[in-house]
Amino acid sequence: METKVRDIVVGSILGDGWLDAFESNTGTSRFRLKCNDKAIGYLDWVREKLIALDPCELKPVSKYNQHYFYTKARKDIGDLRRIFYPGEGVKRVPVNIGDLLTKPISLAIWYQDDGNLDNRFKYHHNAMLATYCFPYDDCVKLKETLRQNFNIEVSVCKCRMRGKMYYRLYVLSKSMNLFIETIRPYVHKDFAYKIA
Repeated sequence: METKVRDIVVGSILGDGWLDAFESNTGTSRFRLKCNDKAIGYLDWVREKLIALDPCELKPVSKYNQHYFYTKARKDIGDLRRIFYPGEGVKRVPVNIGDLLTKPISLAIWYQDDGNLDNRFKYHHNAMLATYCFPYDDCVKLKETLRQNFNIEVSVCKCRMRGKMYYRLYVLSKSMNLFIETIRPYVHKDFAYKIA
């Protein structure tokens, strides 16, 4: 898998993308991504950027306003599955995330998949990344990676949803300008509001 393609896949795995269970004994896996139809332009844009992985055409999700695509099953995607889904097949942040999350496009894809802009007041303008599926230790790995690889400072915050406690990353005010300028070239127009 060429590096530019891998960078997009890695960013999306941290967000809404996922990797299928291994196919039989081949060690191959597929990458999948699903979006609300409000962001179908973004979904198609990501699909086009992953054309080397032989993605299917966009398909509708029955009874929902969503579409998705999946790629051909490949060994290199299977290799990523081993890294991101160890043990029982639950998505985790790998130990070597600092070697994988190195490019602005990865950060931009992750943010578009699973981020939002908290802009409640004129003086409050911060980005958040929903890391709800990851435990605290994984969030700390991501925090350190953002600091080391992008010089972006974030905090790991608790939040309660549906009676359960989760963690999310909150971009500190002093890093907001750098964060936005780092990802801006890779933000699709469907998500322009996330950097406004």
